[in-house]
This record gives sequence, C-alpha cells and structure tokens, in this order.
Amino acid sequence: MINFSRGFSLCLFLFLLLLVVSCTRVVETPKLTFGPVETKWVDKVLRKMTLEEKIGQMIALRYTGHFVNRDSDYFQRLESLIVERKIGGLIIFGGEVYETAYLTNSFQKLAKVPLLIASDFERGVGNQIAGATLFPSLMGIGATWSEDQAYLMGKITAWEGRALGIHMTYAPVVDVNINPDNPIINTRSLGEDPAQVSRLAVAFIRGCQENGLIATAKHFPGHGDTDQDSHSVLPTIKGDRERLEKVELYPFKQVIEAGVQAIMTAHLHIPAFDPTPDLPATLSPIILTELLREELGFNGIIVTDAMDMGGVITLYEPEEAALKAVQAGVDIVLLPPEPDDVIESLIQAVREGEISEERINTSVLRILKTKARLGLHREKLVNTKILDERVARR
Repeated sequence: MINFSRGFSLCLFLFLLLLVVSCTRVVETPKLTFGPVETKWVDKVLRKMTLEEKIGQMIALRYTGHFVNRDSDYFQRLESLIVERKIGGLIIFGGEVYETAYLTNSFQKLAKVPLLIASDFERGVGNQIAGATLFPSLMGIGATWSEDQAYLMGKITAWEGRALGIHMTYAPVVDVNINPDNPIINTRSLGEDPAQVSRLAVAFIRGCQENGLIATAKHFPGHGDTDQDSHSVLPTIKGDRERLEKVELYPFKQVIEAGVQAIMTAHLHIPAFDPTPDLPATLSPIILTELLREELGFNGIIVTDAMDMGGVITLYEPEEAALKAVQAGVDIVLLPPEPDDVIESLIQAVREGEISEERINTSVLRILKTKARLGLHREKLVNTKILDERVARR
C-alpha cells in the first residue's frame, strides 16, 4: 500500500510537471536556413509562375500599421495589388503593435506566394511601430564604439520585427558621414571613419541575421558626401575613384564579406563610376552589375531606394525608371509611382525583348530563396498571442 501511494504520487507529480511545461510558451527565435526542402519549394514555385506573377514578385509597395477596415478603399486597393497583381512585397510606415501584426497576417492570407515584408528600422522597430523598442540614432550607437551594443540592437530589432510579421529591415545605414552639410544622412550614420562604420555595421547585421531578420546595407555606393537630399533632387558625388574606394565603398566591401543579404541603392550621380549625365546609381548597370555584382561579388538582393523620390522622378517617368532599374540589376523595385502601369510596362518589356525572362527569373529566384530562408514556405502568419513576450521587453 505504501509503495502504491509513493508510485501514485510520483506519477501525479510527473503528470503535473508535464502539464506545466506544455502550457509554458517557448518563444523561439526564427533562424535563416536553406536546405533541400527550401530548394524544392523554390524550384516548384518558380516553375509554376506566369510572367505576370514573376514581375509582381519584384514590386514592393507601402502600407501602414494603423488599423483600417477591410471595406475601406485603402485596404481594397492593397488587396487588389496582392491578389490580382501578385506583388511580392510590402514596406510598412507607422503603426501600433497589435494592429501591425493583425494587418501583416491579413495581407499574408491574401497572397498566393508569401509576402516579403520590410520596414525602415534604422533605430529599431520603435522607429516605425509605436510601443516597440526605440534606440538612439546610429550616430549614438557609433559614439559607444561598442560592437556588443550594435549586435544587441540588431538582435532586439530582429526579435520584435519577426514577432510582428516583418522579415527585413532597410538598415543599417553604412554611409560614411564625411560631409558636415549633409542634410539627409548625418545622425543616421554610424560615423565618419570607414573602419568604425564597418565594424559596427557588421555587428548590427550579425545581430539581425543570426536572429532571423534580413539586414539591408544602404545606400550603395555611399550617400555620406552630399549637401543635397535625394528625396528632392539628384545629388552628385564629386570624389575621384581612389577616394570612393577608400571611403564610400569600404563599408560595403566589409558587410558583403560578412554576409549581408540585401543592399539598397542610392539615387546619386557618381561620375567617377558612371559619367552618364543625370543617371542615378539605381539605374546604372556599371554601378549595380559591373561594380556591385561582379567586382564586389555581391549575390544577395538589390533593392532600390524609394522610386517616388525626387532623385528619380524629376528625371524619369515611373515606367522608364523601373525598366532601367531592372536592366541595371535591381531585384526589388521599391515604391514605384503608378504600380499598375509599372508592372504592365515591365511585362511588355519582356515580351518585346527589352529584358529577357531569364533576367527576371534570376531576380525572382533570389527573392524566393530569401522567403524560403525566412521559413515563409512553412508558416507565413504570426502568433499575436506572444507579442507581449517579444515586443518592448525589459
């Protein structure tokens, strides 16, 4: 009788222990992995895609993380672009924690192929999403001289971003801030020393990517030495090639070597690299294909800076700009004005031989591999019940 009681008590204890463990939510950090299962998914999806679907994958459009009703014109417009135009990505500007997670799930449910969702988290997720962690500017991080702090910033950004259904940050800024009159980079930069910028940028990128968030180094090939804002006009970088190699390109070389998975282009005219008048780096095959791809050996995603910025739209119509960007080597066209017209013009360009479908396939393959690496082929929705465990934790 005594042995039975002890045995029963032990069994009851083990049962209760298992019950507690099973009820305790283990929040795992997503990892960026790519193996045979991911390869099979990518090949299958790409093989079944129409030309229209492939072009759609290369377009990323804006949304807000503030609540909107599904019956609103705003939501229905995005729904149309996702369902009918098959756009491949979104970028979020502003919002709140729960609304953002709700909307990312809502838009993902509409997508045939999982959406790649990004944001400008230069100062952490709180840079865009109210209630999430907001860090000092990158210049503040630079002032610490601490790789540990830069890594931690990347890690927390990854934890919070992935919890909200966001997969990619358009950060870090790796522009070397050598012009005190720079109106747009300044405190967004990690500093004025190329080695310092590189060291801290690599740490931030590791923090992001080791915790499941794609990092994007920007703005290639370097926006630090301007006294104009590319949101308004097309600035010119006047340095010679030797200076550009030592200063502007140095951080990009380091982050490429460290494995950064995406790079954002700059709307800058850089005669030392490409003397073509009024041609932004974003639209230059010499800068994006010959320099970035071939000379520097970068094989990740190239995403444009916003195509509705003055550095492009004051000189080119949206359709022409998108075509030139793709011809130059871009994989993702970000925020093109008049997206329906841009998509149609790119489809027509392929049909008329201005761009080969093989060229389109190359970009779509990179995009699909990134989505698979993020695990979106397994699960594209986020669990809103764990947001309080992942966002703004002490």
